[in-house]
Amino acid sequence: MTAQTTPATRAWDDAVRRATAVANSERPGGMDEDCWDDVAIRDIIATVLYALHLRTGTETDTVPWSSVLWWLHDDERVISLVEDTVPGAAQALTETTAGTGDAVLDRWRWLNRTWDPDAPVRRRNRASSAGGTLRQSGHELFGSRVAVAEPRWDGMSRGIAGGLPDPALEVCTHWAAGAVASVLSAECRGFAIYQRVHVVAGDFTGRRGYVQDLGWIVDDEEQQLTGPAGYIVDLDGTEGSTPIDAEDLEAARDDRWARRLAGTLKDGPPPGWGAPLPPSPSCGEDLEELLGRAGNPDAVPEELRQSIRDAHSHHHLDLRRLASPRPHRATAQLLLHWYQLSDRYVDGPDGRAELWEVVLTEHLRDEEPTRLLATNEQAAKALAEQHTGLPL
Repeated sequence: MTAQTTPATRAWDDAVRRATAVANSERPGGMDEDCWDDVAIRDIIATVLYALHLRTGTETDTVPWSSVLWWLHDDERVISLVEDTVPGAAQALTETTAGTGDAVLDRWRWLNRTWDPDAPVRRRNRASSAGGTLRQSGHELFGSRVAVAEPRWDGMSRGIAGGLPDPALEVCTHWAAGAVASVLSAECRGFAIYQRVHVVAGDFTGRRGYVQDLGWIVDDEEQQLTGPAGYIVDLDGTEGSTPIDAEDLEAARDDRWARRLAGTLKDGPPPGWGAPLPPSPSCGEDLEELLGRAGNPDAVPEELRQSIRDAHSHHHLDLRRLASPRPHRATAQLLLHWYQLSDRYVDGPDGRAELWEVVLTEHLRDEEPTRLLATNEQAAKALAEQHTGLPL
């Protein structure tokens, strides 16, 4: 039996084929192999299907979507499933070679890799943009070996979170869950996202609207989701959305959108819409906020603090984001806060005071990042590298 015809290879190919069908159903015209978003969503679903095949002994084609959707709750649950089930998955993330030679492990590495949002954009099979990080190997060009710029996102186009360096597994798992939820709802004869519905019972009887989201019964013991048990519905003439039980809805026969003036809300502007904006905080108040959330406020000397308090206005720039992959996961974000010292900006060191902030996280949705301050760019980059190993 050759490597191309092993049961493991066939099972993975079946998982990719089945996941591709899901991605095709979600995208007008089908999935695009040159689109980072589509490939990420498809490969997350395929990896979960394959891992459940190994875990349960069920053929890949018969793994129930209700189980897949339970595991797609978040990327941490996916990591637990894959690295506890697929041999070598955790170890593959520490490999320094370009590939493992195993299609499943190579895909797992790709889903966990991080990206440089500032790298040049290049579509596959097209000439590279100038600048950026250079490949070590280079390519043969007119008989000589020339280094070319590393393409951003493997040369794919990208629409989801294109400015973030975080792994596809963190960015796209909930997108993959949404695609599987649509398939499972169709299997259960439920309503689809954006489908027009009519309320036939309950407090909103007679109203019509559009499905915004699906609600499921969660069975953690059996590790599956069943339903849909209800829907989040955008009712005509009502601001916001409303949860409604599945048995209180039926498909509406009108397929039109509710009529409303272009650019208007359904019930007009919300209260306070035209109220004046609150006053901007003073530079002193802004400084106190920065010092209060920083882990090293003593890094800012009193002389600089006083210059900032007396400044005319505060500006800030998000300069750089880089991420390191698992198993040493970290993201460093570099921000420059600069304070205009007079009412008219004067170029040069006498016209501004600078305070640098480094935001360190271990996950895309980390709600408690570590924040550190520095008084110059060199010190800020040193802090980022010290805590993440990332050269900024």
